[in-house]
Amino acid sequence: MGTMGRSESGLKKGPWTPEEDEKLINYIQKHGHGSWRALPKLAGLNRCGKSCRLRWTNYLRPDIKRGKFSQDEEQTILNLHSILGNKWSAIATHLPGRTDNEIKNFWNTHLKKRLIQMGFDPMTHRPRTDIFSSLPHLLALKDLIENPEQAIRIQNEAARLNNYLTYILQPPPLPPPDLASLTFPPPLQESFIQDSVAFGHMPDLMTTSCGRGQPDGSWNTNTGDASSYEGAQTWSELQLDDPYFHEIA
Repeated sequence: MGTMGRSESGLKKGPWTPEEDEKLINYIQKHGHGSWRALPKLAGLNRCGKSCRLRWTNYLRPDIKRGKFSQDEEQTILNLHSILGNKWSAIATHLPGRTDNEIKNFWNTHLKKRLIQMGFDPMTHRPRTDIFSSLPHLLALKDLIENPEQAIRIQNEAARLNNYLTYILQPPPLPPPDLASLTFPPPLQESFIQDSVAFGHMPDLMTTSCGRGQPDGSWNTNTGDASSYEGAQTWSELQLDDPYFHEIA
């Protein structure tokens, strides 16, 4: 395991010192960078080739352009990013004097945030539809902030709806008993009901006439002989059975 500031191979890591910068600048000015893998040993640096390349490319190159990005540079970055995405090295080739690392930092700290504030997706560079869909909610929130009474009313309504939701989510009650399984007294026979209501054992008073021509004074109907009724009695027999008749007699 490497010690503080050094890799497992013993190479130095971390910030560069002014002495290291001077060694790297002097070597490249005299010999060019050549192979970055071989350069550290040739330049007398205890660094890896990648560290030397990044230090030279991003900080020590004499043609590096310092200072604020111009409007033309900003527009170039926006146009290229909409086509190339986060390929900073490719974008840097179109901006003389600007490093890929500097362009990347400028994008993340300025241009990306500016697109978001303008309502554009920083990856597609197209208008963000989610902002428009949430606009009614933002306007409603603004109204609530300006009208506390309305906020209280909506809060109470939300509580009422929450109670209703709790109620409808309760488990259902036990089902009622099956009526088909219950036992009831057997229904009365239809013939018995008809006989009880119509008194079928008695003659129909609306269609019955007293047969005056009958010597015994028996009932005579237009539907048949009175003898067809079971237990039929003559008028004289009814009189003899009546106790009141005997008192009169």
